[in-house]
Amino acid sequence: MIAIYARQSIEKKDSISLESQIEMAKREIFDEQFKIYQDSGFSGKNTNRPAFSQMMHDIKHGDIEKVIVYRLDRISRSLVDFADFINILEGQGVSFVSATEKFDTSNPMGRAMLYIIVVFAQLERETIAERVKDNYYARVKKGAWGGGPPAFGFDLARTTISGKKATKYQPNEQLNHVIKIFELYAKPYTSLSDIQKYLISENILSAGGVNFDNAKLSLILKNPAYVKADITIYNYYKSKGVIMANKPEEFDGEHGCILVGKRDGNERKYKDVSNHLLAIGAHEGVIPSETYLLCQAKLELNQQIKNSFKGKYSWLTGLVKCGHCGYAFSVRFGQTKEGRIPYFACSGRYLHKCCEVKQTHRVKEVEAYVESVLINESENIRLVREKRENTSGKEFQQKVLEIDGKIENLISTLETASNVSTEYINRRIDALHHEKQLLMHQYSQTLLEYEPAEVIPFSAEDWSKLSFEDKRLIARSLISKVELSQSGVEIFFK
Repeated sequence: MIAIYARQSIEKKDSISLESQIEMAKREIFDEQFKIYQDSGFSGKNTNRPAFSQMMHDIKHGDIEKVIVYRLDRISRSLVDFADFINILEGQGVSFVSATEKFDTSNPMGRAMLYIIVVFAQLERETIAERVKDNYYARVKKGAWGGGPPAFGFDLARTTISGKKATKYQPNEQLNHVIKIFELYAKPYTSLSDIQKYLISENILSAGGVNFDNAKLSLILKNPAYVKADITIYNYYKSKGVIMANKPEEFDGEHGCILVGKRDGNERKYKDVSNHLLAIGAHEGVIPSETYLLCQAKLELNQQIKNSFKGKYSWLTGLVKCGHCGYAFSVRFGQTKEGRIPYFACSGRYLHKCCEVKQTHRVKEVEAYVESVLINESENIRLVREKRENTSGKEFQQKVLEIDGKIENLISTLETASNVSTEYINRRIDALHHEKQLLMHQYSQTLLEYEPAEVIPFSAEDWSKLSFEDKRLIARSLISKVELSQSGVEIFFK
């Protein structure tokens, strides 16, 4: 059976249709039976296509004796893929025919000419890709939209730039939310979680129709599309290794920016902007440069206020996790008969709306329990260390005394010893001294075996005298997490 293969990536006025390709291929057939394989909407950069895969399956099973195409690049524009295709055909004894490029794959010259044509086909594809890339960057340099979804707060609008049709950002009503996000985060003691809570309370959703998370907020805060770009913004991105499309004097403090560039698939957007292209956009910015740069500094330094300033409510902040959903607990306040008291609340429940378990734990009660366990653990460390030091210490002191005694005896005999004996005694003294140094090293290592040196045992009285920050440091040095659940408190030590 003869296989006719046709491929069309996209349907254009100047491209040959699948039907026309098939009709051209049929001219190479006389009375033989044939089967048509056609892929629509697939590029020739590789061979990952359903109809092509089915044809190769039939070839390998011996159902096909000849393959006919309208043109070589219908198979592939990749030299490697095409070479593999021809090798498979030769291995199966299948001939290959191009309806418009006559090649005989049964002789070396025909195969060589075939490969040359494929090389030029691949060159054409790469040239087209490079031309598309150049046109893309040329549009961006003139301030046009860089492609992809528009930034939150903007729609896409058709315009004319330098006499040519282009697309630019156009503000929508969501841009007011963006302004509020920047204003909130620019405040000294506001965290991303605070902004999340505010947006949720106001029923403000992201572009995908879901609640904002830290990643989505960071993308907004790092996007230069919103800033009123002036010379300080030019200097900031210049220092980051960004390629500047405009001269410094073009940063007029009115227009926003367009930042584009290639990044690794597993790398976050705006994480590394070196070798990216920054251009003044055709749209106006809405965030003052000083506010924008303040937010960048805060993001870069990772000044998460919930782990610093707000940690004043509990020395366990950052360690307390939910035993049901795994999210962190944060400190909130409730009004009771006793007055306004702090309690631990699950952020998975009240912030992310993913935890169904309702639980309340007073901060003082959790801290009191953890404190008692830490003091008990510290006492265990102290007892084990004392026992270890007493046991090994006595043995160590005894051995050191024995070595020192031997050395003193040898030294006293040096006065009456002969030259030969003196040389022997000195060697013996050196050996004993080395043995003593080795013993001291082994003893010091033994003292460090139970716990790290920085863990210093403390009593209940010592703990009561510790500052808030010292309690936090001790807790973090010993504990990996404190898990709260309906069944109680569980402490996980490092």
